[in-house]
Amino acid sequence: MAYFETLADLGAYTERAGTTIEVVDPPVSLSDWSDLLTYGPAWRNQPSVRKVVGFVARQLASTPLHAFERAENNDRNRLRDGKLAELLRRPTRAPGVTAYRFWESLLIDGLLHDRWCAKINEHPDGFSLTRIPARRVRFKSDWLGQIEKVKITDDQGRTVEHDPAGYLIDVGYSERGANGTSPLRTLQDILEESREAVAYRRSVWKNGARVPQVIERPASAGRFEEGPFQRFKQSWQAFVKGGGQEGGTPILEDGMTLKEVNAFRPRDTMDLEGRKLTDIEVASAYFIAPELVGAREGTFANIKAFKEMLYGPNLGPYYDAWQQALNATLVPLIEPNRDVYIEAAIEAKMRGSFEEQIDYLSTAVGAPIMTRNEARPMLNLPQVDGGDDLVTPLNVLIGGQASPQDGKALDRVVLKFQQRQRHVALSQKHAGVLDWWDRDRWDRELAEDLTKAGAPQPHAIARLINDQMERELLTEGASHDDADEDG
Repeated sequence: MAYFETLADLGAYTERAGTTIEVVDPPVSLSDWSDLLTYGPAWRNQPSVRKVVGFVARQLASTPLHAFERAENNDRNRLRDGKLAELLRRPTRAPGVTAYRFWESLLIDGLLHDRWCAKINEHPDGFSLTRIPARRVRFKSDWLGQIEKVKITDDQGRTVEHDPAGYLIDVGYSERGANGTSPLRTLQDILEESREAVAYRRSVWKNGARVPQVIERPASAGRFEEGPFQRFKQSWQAFVKGGGQEGGTPILEDGMTLKEVNAFRPRDTMDLEGRKLTDIEVASAYFIAPELVGAREGTFANIKAFKEMLYGPNLGPYYDAWQQALNATLVPLIEPNRDVYIEAAIEAKMRGSFEEQIDYLSTAVGAPIMTRNEARPMLNLPQVDGGDDLVTPLNVLIGGQASPQDGKALDRVVLKFQQRQRHVALSQKHAGVLDWWDRDRWDRELAEDLTKAGAPQPHAIARLINDQMERELLTEGASHDDADEDG
């Protein structure tokens, strides 16, 4: 047994031994510490846990929270001012803690411990929240499992009971009491197995073993004297990790042979498969598709499908629990006399690429949504005169089709018609035909083509398009005549 007079001596010893000692975060109660001993500091030591829990917490915390008030006719008006809106923008007044970091820490408490708690502080100019670390808070319940008191252990080791009314809390299912059941308890065996596998691999690499072999020396060689044995041992260790001749070829003494033994090899441990299995088990425990955290390979098609499911079956229940906790506590406290509710702006997270947004927005409104002077700066191009007007194709302006994308087929019909129309009309005009522009014919023929293409109101569209064509041909003809006179 070793004794240490100072913590410095203890630190030097653990550094030489390559180990660490977990020290209870004073003055955490032993009951809380027993939880940590049960499943360990998983956030720090378990890559799979950190990967999955961090993924969920990041997605939730980066989603804006908005407050809405129900108005007449079931309308919704967003609250941008007031104490509740300000609290959602700035939930904590702790220095250096942003809204994202505050919610991320609080949600990680819930994901790891199945409970989270924040104190509600009232100030002359509004409200704020103070996160109570999950390791310092326990809930006292009655025989029905309903929370009666919030028990908080302070920095002096004193545990004080508080009224739950002054706290924002959320806790999961408990078999006994009201403190939730950490998913890490359920995953304990799998996480311990993963930890042991990592320790084994680290030991293998530390010892420099690449293949499991033994050296055999024939009995006829006689007794291996101590001096020659030590010299051979030292020379052999030069080829082990740290010896200076790793990767070389050792020279054996006469009669010695290397013999492979049937033992576990590093490849036999299925290192990569074991890590993936742990990732999959942890992701499944948190109801997240393993493909989303890279735990299982997927194709482009199903990865896109999983992402579409992310904010539904995967994260939807987490959003519901978060929103309901806020609405059950903060809204009655801050806005007791108004029909107000808090909602996470999930649509902000579901926005696709710029091309996808433009596509579905133009489809939704039935026309282009950007002017030329709004689009050109995106390509580092200067604005142009007249570029502030929204350019709307005539078939979309009049048509009323379900989507402006439907106009692409109509554009091809109109283009083909106008090529024929231009050739015929200009040929007659240049030939001196008096009635070279037969408006009734063109309106009738274009309307027939548009009708076959499924265009709504084909006659109205035909008249507008032919009006424009007539102006173009008149201008083109005038320019041609002027050119002839100059010649």
